[in-house]
Amino acid sequence: NNVTVSTLLTFTNGRITTGANKIIIGTAGSHTGSSSARYVVGTMEKVGPVGTFIYAIGDATNYTPVTTAFTAGGATGGLAANTTAGDHPNIATSGLDSTQSVNRYWTLTSTGLTGTYDATFAYVASDKDGGSDATIYEIERYAGGWNATTIGTRNATDTQATGLTAFGD
Repeated sequence: NNVTVSTLLTFTNGRITTGANKIIIGTAGSHTGSSSARYVVGTMEKVGPVGTFIYAIGDATNYTPVTTAFTAGGATGGLAANTTAGDHPNIATSGLDSTQSVNRYWTLTSTGLTGTYDATFAYVASDKDGGSDATIYEIERYAGGWNATTIGTRNATDTQATGLTAFGD
């Protein structure tokens, strides 16, 4: 079942695997203690107001969180996030070079949440295609078709998109 945390979720040891369910962090809730050994394998949702929030997610092997920071709106509703290892199934139609990319994608799903936000997607070095250059990575959003984003900060193991107003992969 889904589990709702109303106050504080403290990661102390191991991972929480949700399967088809999710960990829901309530309006007044938060979490602490996430790391490369302690996170959610599956979906984490934050119920608004969201503000700035780190989705402590990954797959069975790697911690690959996404951080959202709402700059406008985001007062009601929820935002769920999960990550999938491998190239997006529709990467061939994206205009991105699948041999020079991060072999991972994230899915952000809104439940009534609106607003403008920045999102920083973290990955592990082994997700990168050999010889690819993280300083030129781009982020595109897929929601039935591909949409370009404005790139913010790029680092060796994370890339930021800014001024987003919609959700998807």
